[in-house]
Amino acid sequence: MLSNGRHSLSPVYPLIAQQIVDDYQVTCGTCIDIGTGPGHIGIELAKITDLTIYFVDLKPEALSKAKHRVAECGLNNAAHFVEADVCQLPFCEHFADLVVSRGSLWFWHDQVKGLQEIHRILKPGAIAFVGGGLGRYTPASMRKRLKGLGRKMMEKHGGAKFLKGAELGQLLGETGLNGCRLVTDVNDQPATWIEMHKS
Repeated sequence: MLSNGRHSLSPVYPLIAQQIVDDYQVTCGTCIDIGTGPGHIGIELAKITDLTIYFVDLKPEALSKAKHRVAECGLNNAAHFVEADVCQLPFCEHFADLVVSRGSLWFWHDQVKGLQEIHRILKPGAIAFVGGGLGRYTPASMRKRLKGLGRKMMEKHGGAKFLKGAELGQLLGETGLNGCRLVTDVNDQPATWIEMHKS
């Protein structure tokens, strides 16, 4: 956290949100932001879409911050705040048009089960974008300045190992899910995201 209370990775969230909208063209329906923390990705998506946003986190204090930030932004989107574990999501099958999660995967106690749960709640034809990284639209100068910052914050807050490339692929393989692929921010760098297409 910076002294003014803003997340030190704050500049990347609007860029990642725009990338998600550009790549997947999901601008209405239901979006679930898993491990939302203070609500960064969900808020930025709400600013540029008509999505109904479900902010989901295991920690009540995180949801309280997200609720406060949503109120500050004066968003018109419907917003819901749900205390839940990604491994046991309180949503029915075929619920979500879009699921996003940045930076929370490394904190899940059962990453395989969490990914399977996300896949379960996707509607047919829906998309999930889960993992970490700075996004494809982040300028090289900003990328250089912020590189490794997320991992340092994760280690400070007790996260597990940051998975990328082959290790992330191995995790994905363990889920047994179809319609998934690894996504990289920069072409010559290891992938840090999992993209799910629900057929």
